[in-house]
Amino acid sequence: MSEFQFNTSINDRSAEIIEKKVIPNADKLNIEIHRLNNGATVLDMGINAKGGWLAGKYFTEIGLGGLGELSFTKMKIGRYFMPALKISVDLPTIAEMSSHVAFWRVPWQGKNVNISGPIRSIKRPDIFSQAVSYQDKWAKKIVAEIQTTEMPDEAFTSHLAEQAGYSPKDLYVIVARTGTLVGAIQVGARNVEQTLPTLFDHGLKMDWIVQANGITPMVSVVDDELIAYGRVNDSLIYGQESNVYVNCEDEDIISILDRIPFYKNKDVFGIPFQDLFARSDNDWTKVSRDWDAPCKVNLFNIKTGHSFSTGRLSHEVLEKSFLG
Repeated sequence: MSEFQFNTSINDRSAEIIEKKVIPNADKLNIEIHRLNNGATVLDMGINAKGGWLAGKYFTEIGLGGLGELSFTKMKIGRYFMPALKISVDLPTIAEMSSHVAFWRVPWQGKNVNISGPIRSIKRPDIFSQAVSYQDKWAKKIVAEIQTTEMPDEAFTSHLAEQAGYSPKDLYVIVARTGTLVGAIQVGARNVEQTLPTLFDHGLKMDWIVQANGITPMVSVVDDELIAYGRVNDSLIYGQESNVYVNCEDEDIISILDRIPFYKNKDVFGIPFQDLFARSDNDWTKVSRDWDAPCKVNLFNIKTGHSFSTGRLSHEVLEKSFLG
């Protein structure tokens, strides 16, 4: 099925997960549900609430618009076996570009709040949601996710709902800090999410992409947000591997191979992301697009039967980052 034939609301698919699997099991998931006076519902999965493995799985699958699955596995990093996160998506351009990518920057009180989730598919407000033809015209509910240390209040949720053209009573917002189990899971699970925008940056057409999956090592959780932010991004730029299945000419792949992975940044490769983030004033909007790149990507061309690989895993950086 191509994205052009998909006439289903990914917001409603995510809302169904929230209403059937998350809210009824809030106690078991170690999360908190807050219904604000304006009608918006905020799901705290990792700010004041502790969250957990299953909450992290739901956070991720909701962010994929209900079109992908997160499973837990393991990877060997140096001498150690580490937990790992595997994402599988059958409609990757919609799941990732229309929903999962955290690139809608909503101005609020002098800052930009990065929004991910299927709410991005309503107005298609950023370059990556505009990179595919899908637009959610059927949503009854809208769903946003935010990696943050602060609980969204009535003023912000009203503003966010207004930006999407909906009432706050139709809005779900899911939040977690980076330095929590849910935060580490949901960021580490952005392996395919990190890969597709980079492919788009370098000219690979999104309608050539058929399927995708990816695996990322699960970092050790630390309470300090800056250390946690560095570690989860180290897992993506030094430890993530994605498999992308495409239907195009081999030359379309060969022409961009060397420009895809983080390894192309010879001047900064090997530097922990916490240090790179500090060079960007700890502001994601100042991080170079070249640095927001996948670690290793394998491309399988179903048209020709040929496969291509670029980038490399850097266990020496990860072992130092994760294990001290």
